[in-house]
Amino acid sequence: MSAMTDPYAPHHSFVRVAARAPQLWRVVLVVVGFEVIFALSPDIVMIFLSGEAARNAYLEGTSAFGTLAQFFTFVIGCVGLVMLLHLVHGRGFWSLIGPAQSAWRDLCAVAWGGALVLFAQELLPPWYDLGSDVEVRPFARWLLLIPVTLLALFVQVGTEEMLFRGYLQQQFACLSKQRWVWMGIPSIMFGGLHYWNGNGATEGFMWALWATMLGAACADLTARTGNLGAAVGLHLANNAFAILLYGISGWAGTGVALFLFPYVDPIEYSAEISALPTQWIIFQVAGQMLSVLVMWLAARIAIRK
Repeated sequence: MSAMTDPYAPHHSFVRVAARAPQLWRVVLVVVGFEVIFALSPDIVMIFLSGEAARNAYLEGTSAFGTLAQFFTFVIGCVGLVMLLHLVHGRGFWSLIGPAQSAWRDLCAVAWGGALVLFAQELLPPWYDLGSDVEVRPFARWLLLIPVTLLALFVQVGTEEMLFRGYLQQQFACLSKQRWVWMGIPSIMFGGLHYWNGNGATEGFMWALWATMLGAACADLTARTGNLGAAVGLHLANNAFAILLYGISGWAGTGVALFLFPYVDPIEYSAEISALPTQWIIFQVAGQMLSVLVMWLAARIAIRK
């Protein structure tokens, strides 16, 4: 297939840098090292927090400080990944990103495109019941928090994309030309990590399925553009809407949400895997798939590829 007809032609140059040290043992070493650093990140942050109130806020993640501090913690994982990349593969930060100018252009285009699609989806049914029992945070304060929230999310999604669509996608593409390998395996790994976001097997499965689909969409965009910008933009738009609009009172990650629904015990969402075939669950899964598909198509339009 020629470069003129191959939609993934830019991917070849994106992964070429990884061919200098493609051995699988290096990949295992980096992934294990990253997981160790990531697991230790909260403990490192706690060292620099003075006072029990700040530490509790950070661990709970229900206040603006706690939520944003948790997202900014990803910078430790980012630095750790780059250090491991230097030590194990002898390459640097920009080798994961691609051409800087193209990456920034694609990031901005896809982030705006994804945000417009998500905003349009909010206008469509089914709508949330924003009755009197829903807490609405002060609008002016919420607006002021948006820039720092976007920065914190940029750190979070940037780190995740550097690992999954940057490092792992490049390395697996050097090990195999099969798309199910370099696109599928990192996406499944990404989805599997999101299983633990759920409360119970059914919700965990839905989280994992949605994240796997999002990962595949980001992998496709990375292959089409030859840089990480579009993937970061799509991921950023998705996460920004997820945490800036709605949350459940008392749940982690809700410190910057505009609308807070009354507290619900997480055990109410802990349905076993046998609940998956129910009509409501099938409807939710279909909605998730459609949402990712529409965002991916919007991103394709934004980057014109």
